[in-house]
Amino acid sequence: MQPVSLPRVQQVPQQVQPAQHVYPPQVQYVEGGDAIYANGALRTAYAYNPEPPMYTPSGAASYFEASGGAQVTVAGSSPSAVPSHSMVGITMDVGGSPIVSGAGAYLIHGGMDSARHSLAHTSRSSPATLQWLLDNYETAEGVSLPRSSLYNHYLRHCQEHKLDPVNAASFGKLIRSVFMGLRTRRLGTRGNSKYHYYGIRLKPDSPLNRLQEDTQYMAMRQQPVHQKPRYRPAQKTDSLGDSGSHSSLHSTPEQAMAAQSQHHQQYIDVSHVFPEFPAPDLGSTLLQESVLPQDVRALQLAYRRHCEATLDVVMNLQFHYIEKLWLSFWNSKASSGDGPASLPASDEDPEAAVLPKDKLVSLCKCDPVLKWMRSCDHILYQALVEILIPDVLRPVPSSLTQAIRNFAKSLEGWLTNAMSDFPQQVVQTKVGVVSAFAQTLRRYTSLNHLAQAARAVLQNTSQINQMLSDLNRVDFANVQEQASWVCQCEESVVQRLEQDFKLTLQQQSSLDQWARWLDDVVTQALKQHAGSPRFPKAARQLLLKWSFYSSMVIRDLTLRSAASFGSFHLIRLLYDEYMFYLVEHRVAEATGETPIAVMGEFNDLASLSLTLLDKDDIGEDRAGEADGEASGLGEPLVKRERSDPNPSLQGV
Repeated sequence: MQPVSLPRVQQVPQQVQPAQHVYPPQVQYVEGGDAIYANGALRTAYAYNPEPPMYTPSGAASYFEASGGAQVTVAGSSPSAVPSHSMVGITMDVGGSPIVSGAGAYLIHGGMDSARHSLAHTSRSSPATLQWLLDNYETAEGVSLPRSSLYNHYLRHCQEHKLDPVNAASFGKLIRSVFMGLRTRRLGTRGNSKYHYYGIRLKPDSPLNRLQEDTQYMAMRQQPVHQKPRYRPAQKTDSLGDSGSHSSLHSTPEQAMAAQSQHHQQYIDVSHVFPEFPAPDLGSTLLQESVLPQDVRALQLAYRRHCEATLDVVMNLQFHYIEKLWLSFWNSKASSGDGPASLPASDEDPEAAVLPKDKLVSLCKCDPVLKWMRSCDHILYQALVEILIPDVLRPVPSSLTQAIRNFAKSLEGWLTNAMSDFPQQVVQTKVGVVSAFAQTLRRYTSLNHLAQAARAVLQNTSQINQMLSDLNRVDFANVQEQASWVCQCEESVVQRLEQDFKLTLQQQSSLDQWARWLDDVVTQALKQHAGSPRFPKAARQLLLKWSFYSSMVIRDLTLRSAASFGSFHLIRLLYDEYMFYLVEHRVAEATGETPIAVMGEFNDLASLSLTLLDKDDIGEDRAGEADGEASGLGEPLVKRERSDPNPSLQGV
């Protein structure tokens, strides 16, 4: 490069002059020595100015930092010379190019196109958008979200906050810059697959879960019921004469349903087979009321088909079809001479699909038929519970949990509306069982929610240490003194449970280990009553005594203003619910009933007889007097320290 003689440039005064907008055809960089250089054909040039800061916007956009002589130079012309100021450490845009200020000198080569592509999505994104992403999404292994769903959520966010959205490609770069390590996978059935971000999910407490559930429900409303094979997406069901526009009308709901079902399929038990129903005990009542045996057999077949359709609809998570199924079965307009009404998922045997309504009412008035139907409902609803919630402690998406709770909330109203023309006794019997089913779903989803919240507490070492420290300050002697008169539990048993609880807490046990410990407590507490007719009452007493003791401990922690009170309160709620769950299943196992039947035993207050309760209490008390010497939790290691004439359940 040949030097070109130019007049010497005077040094700039130290005071900052107002910026003058000068746009020479070539940018010159000069230092204070004798040597003079012209950039001429050079694309970039470097200069260090030891003088105080000054900046002059030009085609090359040179900027100086406020402290020292550091300089950031962007070589190359920009579309428009728009002066832009930059704070230290803040990324700014100058004609679409980010300028970074800080200590030292920086030079960005070329027109900054590559830098613009890598940083533009963050520089153009508002802090509200970045915070919105962090508040609603989190990284997790083994989960995925459709790319279109994330972008639709983003568009909704921009609309609510009156922001200008970026296009889908730029939003994808933003997602990858905020959540590192995301991968893209193409998921879905053949012909209906779409791209998903793998390794990201909605946070459980995100309000977008509700939005996602509403979208899922609207998509499922346009889906037909499928029975065999289960979880078969509704695709290519159009006839050959249908137009392409009709097929495209259902493509979006089909894709949404397929993606949502695939996401939720891993959390439910889709392998559950339909349970066997018992045969009705006819006796002589039916003959006296002139109801033919073939009518009962027709009811058996029709009701089984109806229950199979119910199970398939629930297994496909199409909860809103339950109302239609119940209306079709209980409110049929067909008469004895009419053909069968159409019923979804029952077209394999149309003659058994629907019974005439007058015949159905007559059959339900028979007490043996009503009892048989009640037993079938217990079996069916227990199967539905095991399908929807196969493991109460396993983490489940909040969208699925909320859908199950909404389903449970609607059950009683749907059935009451469908059976509005039936006798009151029949309606009460049916609604009593479905009420127990709905209550079980609500309890199990609440238990699952508590388990997910408590899992984080049990994995936090600092919280566990604080809980252990606060628990050691509790006066358990005072707790036992106050509770002994009510619960009549052995002091040695209470002390053993206290020590076991502290030891398990000190070992920082996982939620599954705590569940096994609670299971052992229930086993030991009820072992002495195995095979006894007073087993159900002993189980109920265990729940009462456990709840009373835990309330006394929580009371002591509250009075001491324990720092870990919130953690203890959460753990106490979880353990109470899980203890209820364990006792419920132990009683069902001991009585040979389903848990739904156990919980529905006293659900209908109208049929609750005080005489039966008194008889139950007296009989069990007499049975308890016969084995009043039973000890503690039934363990040989625990010795009774004082005699107790009353039958005691030595489980807290």
